[in-house]
Amino acid sequence: NIQPKEDDAQVRFFYPILWVQSNKHSYLKIVSIPICILGLLGNAIIFCLLCCFVKKTNFTVYFLNLVLADFVVLIYYVIVFVFFLKAVPIRLYTLHIMDLAHAFGFNAKTYVLTAIAAERYVMIFFPAWYQLRRPKHFSEIVCVIFWGLSGLLAITLHFTCNLETETSLQEVNQHCEPTKMARIIINLLIFLPIMVFSTYLIFTRMLPTSQEAPLRRLDITIVATVLLFLLFAASVRIIEIIARWVPKIHIPILFLSLHFLDAIDSSGNPYLYLIVGYSKTKLDCQKPFETLLERALLDDGTTQE
Repeated sequence: NIQPKEDDAQVRFFYPILWVQSNKHSYLKIVSIPICILGLLGNAIIFCLLCCFVKKTNFTVYFLNLVLADFVVLIYYVIVFVFFLKAVPIRLYTLHIMDLAHAFGFNAKTYVLTAIAAERYVMIFFPAWYQLRRPKHFSEIVCVIFWGLSGLLAITLHFTCNLETETSLQEVNQHCEPTKMARIIINLLIFLPIMVFSTYLIFTRMLPTSQEAPLRRLDITIVATVLLFLLFAASVRIIEIIARWVPKIHIPILFLSLHFLDAIDSSGNPYLYLIVGYSKTKLDCQKPFETLLERALLDDGTTQE
């Protein structure tokens, strides 16, 4: 078992929960768990709708995997925030497993969201090529590859960096830093620019000055989801990277707040889909959530509402 130490910046850097257990932040205890529970409920509803009721398309496959990634991230945060309520001994092995699960879900979320934005960009700006050259079951293949890449990165980081967070050992794992740099390169220097570039071009097409095509709800869903991710979730990883070169910002409450924002992102996505799908058009009283979700995810210019 381990306990938080004020001079143990490394442990606080990876696991701000250790610090929080010895400090009182009642406002976080009040709002964090209900938000995560609402997020789990919302993602569970969206998952069931996408699996059983909503018409399957290239993009609903991606959003189904995005829901799964959000669910994994939220389970991690529910456990973390529950620990906030009472200071209890936490085994280092438990912390490692929790961190592994969070990295697995967060990486997959980043990759799948990038695939959504990139494929929509190709579909809009190269429609002929997209219709003729897109392989069958491409969405399923991409998602399997991205989940595999996410798991590979998470497991590699888990095994190469365990010694770095084990404060009772003095040995430094020589493979930890290269593994972290590989994650930074893949996540923030490859996938994130593709996501931002594709989303920006989709957004420019949505502007009133563009008369190329009518506004599609799927475009609004993608742009809003990416913006939510960049504002709330990606900031966690960016600040962590900056902190590696600027030790002075190893402030536990800063990292705690950023992880709280990450939880808000994963919790807010299912409700964002429903908001985008809302309109003054009369809903089907027997299946209102299904109707809202279909409007948000199926209005891509090739399907009828």
